[in-house]
Amino acid sequence: MNLNNTTSPSPFHGAAIIDEQGREIPITEEMIQRACEHLENHWQYPTAQFNRAQKDG
Repeated sequence: MNLNNTTSPSPFHGAAIIDEQGREIPITEEMIQRACEHLENHWQYPTAQFNRAQKDG
């Protein structure tokens, strides 16, 4: 791989996931927003019991 190459063989400058059939699916801003919303909606703060268990090691 030549990192000094000034021409890009592909106009794609992002990220993609590979599905079960081996197809590249570009990751869109909408996909990222949905993932962030999902995490925000399912986040639970650690409980006091969890914090004690981590301190006790």
